[in-house]
Amino acid sequence: MKQVAALLAFLALPLAAQAEGSTIVSLDYCADQFVMGLADPDQILAVSKDAARPFSHLREKAAGLRKVRAAAEDVIALRPDIVVRSWGGDARALGFYESFGIETVQIGYATDLEGAARVTQEIGDAIGQPERAAARVAAMPAPAEPLGIRATYLTPSGVSAGAGTMVDSILTAAGLTNAATRPGWHSVDLEALVLSPPDVALTAFFDFDNDASDQWSASRHPVLQRIMDGARTYSLDESRLTCPAWFVADEAADLRRRIGGEE
Repeated sequence: MKQVAALLAFLALPLAAQAEGSTIVSLDYCADQFVMGLADPDQILAVSKDAARPFSHLREKAAGLRKVRAAAEDVIALRPDIVVRSWGGDARALGFYESFGIETVQIGYATDLEGAARVTQEIGDAIGQPERAAARVAAMPAPAEPLGIRATYLTPSGVSAGAGTMVDSILTAAGLTNAATRPGWHSVDLEALVLSPPDVALTAFFDFDNDASDQWSASRHPVLQRIMDGARTYSLDESRLTCPAWFVADEAADLRRRIGGEE
């Protein structure tokens, strides 16, 4: 009750005049990437509690930045001009922010590199950094020519990714052919892989404790283990897989270089 009373008293005060250049708070680690990667340092009032975690691609930029919970009272106390979010905080609070003159920016959804470029430019425009966003987009490496190499993607829970996913787009942009025959996210198809083993296995999230597989996961199946042992295996950078930003194209280009270097 004391926190609620304090919040109500605070809200009764007039909002400070906006400083030159929009000030920003980001509410989750995907939003953090766009804010830390596109905004000027003096625009950033706070980033999320996860901004420095291993799965945050620009985690080194989080050093020295204020970290904030996605709770409405904490965000409003900072009096930002803009709040940026992907999934962080309660979506019902967005209208609440706007009623106090705080603009809310919702990060769009994308499943391919073209979509990541679009979202990057949209966020850059929304936070007053269109030129920086355009430069990020312009620097995105172009997709590579097909190599004729089949690859399968695997997580600790035995999930793979087919057409219509960002992983598929990264894989294709690296010049690989996705061995997954079903679209979207789904359990790895052991039968299909036995009949036609992949040349390359791409793994991600195996080093993250909170994503560790249980003993019944398909990733522990002895048949899949034999298939994986027979394929060249590459670990993907998880921090580039969890947000539809410009750096997904960098992951594709790096993967192509790694595979090309072993041909």
